[in-house]
Amino acid sequence: MSRASALLVAALLAGCGGGKSAVPSISDPVVATLAGGPVRLKGHGFGTPRTGAFLVIGDGIGLSTTSWTDDAIELTLPASARCGPLTVVTPEGIVSVPLEIYAYDGFSIPVTEGTNACPLAVAVDGAGRVWINSEFHKGDFHFFDPGTGKVVAVPVPGPPAPGVYATKIFGDNRTTISMCGEDVIVDPRGRVWFTEGGGYLYDGVHPNHSRVVCYEPAEKSFRIYNVPGDQNEIIGILWDAKRGLIWFAQGGLKAGAKIWSLDPEAAFVDNTFDFSTPADAKGFRSWDLPLKDDQPSHLALDPDGSLWYSAYWRNRIGRLVPETGEIREVPLPKGIGRSKPGQLVGGGPWTLFVRPDGSLTFVEFFDSQLTRIDAARVRAGDAACFALDGKGRNPCILQSFVVPDADLAAEFVHSAAYDAQGRFWYTIHGEDKPGCRASLGFVTADWKSIVRLPPLPGDGPLTCDGIAIDPKTGDIWFAEFLRHRLGRLRRQ
Repeated sequence: MSRASALLVAALLAGCGGGKSAVPSISDPVVATLAGGPVRLKGHGFGTPRTGAFLVIGDGIGLSTTSWTDDAIELTLPASARCGPLTVVTPEGIVSVPLEIYAYDGFSIPVTEGTNACPLAVAVDGAGRVWINSEFHKGDFHFFDPGTGKVVAVPVPGPPAPGVYATKIFGDNRTTISMCGEDVIVDPRGRVWFTEGGGYLYDGVHPNHSRVVCYEPAEKSFRIYNVPGDQNEIIGILWDAKRGLIWFAQGGLKAGAKIWSLDPEAAFVDNTFDFSTPADAKGFRSWDLPLKDDQPSHLALDPDGSLWYSAYWRNRIGRLVPETGEIREVPLPKGIGRSKPGQLVGGGPWTLFVRPDGSLTFVEFFDSQLTRIDAARVRAGDAACFALDGKGRNPCILQSFVVPDADLAAEFVHSAAYDAQGRFWYTIHGEDKPGCRASLGFVTADWKSIVRLPPLPGDGPLTCDGIAIDPKTGDIWFAEFLRHRLGRLRRQ
C-alpha cells in the first residue's frame, strides 16, 4: 500500500462515527500554479483545521496550509512538489482535484545597440527552435536554439539610412528601425515569416512603409516583400497552404484598413527595401474593410477558405470571403475595461482561432476577456449575429470569461494559443509599474472554466505577450516584452 493510500485509509478510520460538517467539495475542475508557488482551493465543506483533516498531493506528500476555512484552503507548495491529484481529507469525506505545476525559466534576448527591442511574437518550428519578432528592432530578429539553450540574433537585410520607417519617439524622424514587429509564423516547409511595419500609430510627414519577411533557416537566406503603398502599418500574418498565399492585416490610421494576400512566388523580392521607385504590386491583392480607419489586427483561416479578422479599433470580428469579396462583421458588446477615447472603442479583440468544432475563439485586449462565438451561425448568415440585441448583447456569443482577479485598468490579455489537450492558453501584459501582476492562464478544453497562474517571479516589469506551445514537448513559450526575455513554462 502506498503512503497516500495508507493516509487516506487512516483518515477514513479516524472519521468513523460521522461528523457534523458537510462533505467537502472543490469548485474548480483543475488547479494550476508555479513551482514552489501558492495554491488556493475554493469550494465548501472543508470545515476548520481539526484532527483527521489534512491535504495530500500525488503519492502521499503531506502539505502544510497557511489558511483553512470552510470555503477556501491556501498553501505554498514545497519546491519538490510535482503534478498529481491534490486531495482534501476530512472526517466527513475525501475530494481530489488535478494539480498542475509549472516551472518557469527565461532566456535573455540580445538587444541591438541603439534600440530597445521588445519581444512581442513567438512561434515554434519542428526542430524546437523558438522564433521571436520584436517591436522597435533594428537589423536583427532572433531564435532560441535548443541545442545551446541561448537566444541567437539573425541579421536581417535592412533599408539604407535614413530609412523608410519613421518615429516620433525621439522626435519626428526617419529611421531604419521597424516600429512594428507584431507577428511571426512557421509554415509547413519550415520557412519563418514575420512582419516589419512602419511606425505603428505614427502620424507625421515622413514615408513609413512595411514589409513581409521570409527566412529559410536551412539556407540562412531571406526573401523580403515590400508592401505596396505608404503608411501601411501591418500586424497579423497567416499562411494559407491550400492557396499557397500569405495573408496579412493592415491598419487604417493613414493608409486605410485592408486585408492583403501575397503570392510569394509571384511578388517582387527586394532585400534592400529600396523605395526610390514605386513598389511593384505584382503578387499582391487587397480588400478594403467597411471602416477605413479601423485596425484589423490578426487573422484566422476558416475550413471553408474564408478569412476571419479581429477589428481591434472598432470592437468587431469580421469575415472575408476572398472569392466573392463579401465582408460581414460581428459587433461585440460594449467594453468593460480601459480604452482610448476617440480611437479605441470596446474590448479590443486581438488574436483569434477557429476551433476543431468550428467555433471561433479570441481574446479581448482591453477587457481581459476570452470569448467564443458560434461561427456556424455567422457562416450561415444568421441576421442575429450582425447586430446587438436590446440588452447590448450578441446572441451568437457562446461564452465569455474575464480573467480571474483582472485589474482592468492595468492588465491586458495579449495573445493566446491552444495546447495538445485543447486548452486555450492566454498571456497578460501588465503596465511598467510596481505591483504589476502579469501572468498566464488557460480556459479548459470544454470551455467551462478559466484558470490563472500566479504572477511570474523576478525583478522588473512583468509583461507576457506572444505565446506558442511546442507540440512535441508541451513547453509553453512566451515573450516578456519589457524584460527583453523569452519565457518558458515546463510542466513538472
